[in-house]
Amino acid sequence: MNILSLFAAFIPWIAFALVAEAPLGNPGLSLILAFVIAIALTLLTSYHQILKGYILAIVSLAFFAVFFVLIIGLKYYYLANYIAVLSMLLLTIVCWATILFRFPFTLQYSREGVEPERAKSAPFLRVNYIITAVWAIAFTLGFAIDAFLLVYPSPGLLFWDNLKWVFMVIAIIFTVWYPARVHKQRALEALTKYRPDILKKA
Repeated sequence: MNILSLFAAFIPWIAFALVAEAPLGNPGLSLILAFVIAIALTLLTSYHQILKGYILAIVSLAFFAVFFVLIIGLKYYYLANYIAVLSMLLLTIVCWATILFRFPFTLQYSREGVEPERAKSAPFLRVNYIITAVWAIAFTLGFAIDAFLLVYPSPGLLFWDNLKWVFMVIAIIFTVWYPARVHKQRALEALTKYRPDILKKA
């Protein structure tokens, strides 16, 4: 899996969240900067992926562009109150939908630099289903937190907002760790298949 390419696809989302919530004194200015930076980063980090039809890259660009027009251009300012929930909801839908339609979104990043035969193998697909499911769970939990805070906007509960970043970090760690673990396990299985004496010596 091209880990860097996958993580780069999430950079615009992280930047958007950080800039939109930045204490610049003017919420409107923060939101404008957040959209501009997010769109620029999406084009910068995922330009080639957009041309190749990568689901996450296209959805990201569409989300930022559409809501920039709606909120900033058409002045539907009330939508800004729901932007955090909508972003998490969209990412949640993307993850679960790609699993449902048997094309986990991580597969497009995993196939980069991999032989076509291996990319179509059942074990390779299973790894991507599992990784995508972990991201789907992380986004689902993040959406639940944002939705809860939207309904119950108590200052005493705002610390829960940081919990969704914990879920993201867990998903990132799993994305790095799991393929390496599977690769190591398969290498060990192949080694013991042709050299069964290895285990005996160990």
